[in-house]
Amino acid sequence: MSASNPSSARSRGRAVTYTAGSIALLIVGAVLDICAVANVPGAATYPTVDGAAGGTLRITPVGVGIALFAIAAWFTVLWRRRHPLVVVIAGGVLAVVGTSYLLLLIGAVALIRQKPTKVVPIGAVVGGSVLLFALREALTPWGGALPWFLTTSIGAVDSVEWNVAVIVCALVSLGIAAGSVALTRTRDRAERSEQRAAVQTQRADVLAEQTVRQAERERIARDMHDALAHRLSVVSLHAGALEAAADEGVTGQMARTVREQTHAALQDMRGLIGELRSGADAESSAPATMRAVGALVAGLRGAGHAITSLILIESPERAGALFDGAVFRIVQESLTNAVKHAPRAPIDLIVQVAPESGARIRVVNPVGAGVPAGAPGSIPGGGNGVLGIRERATALGGQAWIGAYEGSFIVDVTLPWQERG
Repeated sequence: MSASNPSSARSRGRAVTYTAGSIALLIVGAVLDICAVANVPGAATYPTVDGAAGGTLRITPVGVGIALFAIAAWFTVLWRRRHPLVVVIAGGVLAVVGTSYLLLLIGAVALIRQKPTKVVPIGAVVGGSVLLFALREALTPWGGALPWFLTTSIGAVDSVEWNVAVIVCALVSLGIAAGSVALTRTRDRAERSEQRAAVQTQRADVLAEQTVRQAERERIARDMHDALAHRLSVVSLHAGALEAAADEGVTGQMARTVREQTHAALQDMRGLIGELRSGADAESSAPATMRAVGALVAGLRGAGHAITSLILIESPERAGALFDGAVFRIVQESLTNAVKHAPRAPIDLIVQVAPESGARIRVVNPVGAGVPAGAPGSIPGGGNGVLGIRERATALGGQAWIGAYEGSFIVDVTLPWQERG
């Protein structure tokens, strides 16, 4: 079993906490605003005897309507992250009605988190609304709920102590809201800093990996140069000497072909070494191109191989570099594979390239016509040619079918067209 992603587990934990907190705010806030219905003149009656409490507080039909509206308004707290403005509007209506400004403060904190650049205007509007609410309770008949429930005396509504208490509660509430905003912004900045640090760490890991890969490419390039360049140069030198010593018959032609192909192999190897030392995306000194397919076929024919070819290439100048090089390399490897395993057999080659249809490469040769492995003239192989063809096709989003069918070995590759950038 694979370990769970820590960030996903943390996100799920936050979602659960947010949902639980929202439900708690809904319940507590709705209960408080139902109790605060008594703040609104005409929403409740205070039964008294000689100015003191003498019975049960009664909610009028107006108070019932306000209580139901308060419950509905508090449901908006469930969406305070996605739609904080709705919460602010609902809380503002409750403050105007006269129950409380608690929902307004909660919505303001959420709105500032969504729009951090608007903290000053939002804070000014909400702070002014809360202070106006407190002044209305202190200077008008509004605001009788708190003195009634704490002292059961209506006369306390007009006392200086309760008027001061109302103002102090408003200031404390604004301070708590401002502290919540500051805490939230600090936490958000910390999370953003953590995310930036994670991105920088990932970039550093990528750069380190690229450095290791480049060092490996340098090592492979040195090994290729030291191990192969000398041998190919010696083969080319002796082939040139053999060509000069031989007559113009078959032997001379074969010596000339060996020299030309060895020289071409040297050029290809130098290009590959250049790619390895410059990076995977660098251009080699001798880039492969589909324009060279004809010359490749002509060189093999000159070496005595029977190749029947149909080559139709349209708009090669429009092809992307990777696509262009892949077409040539796939044709080259397919023909090399056919020559290696069936040197005496005829080879059929079809290359069709067009912007509308992409590339189609098909190489067919008879099975069983080759030189037995280990016999004189046989060519050793590592089995990497077919794998390389498949990998090139897959890398460009194409398909490769390679295998024996009805006595023939077939390489059939299709590549989607890639336009030059």
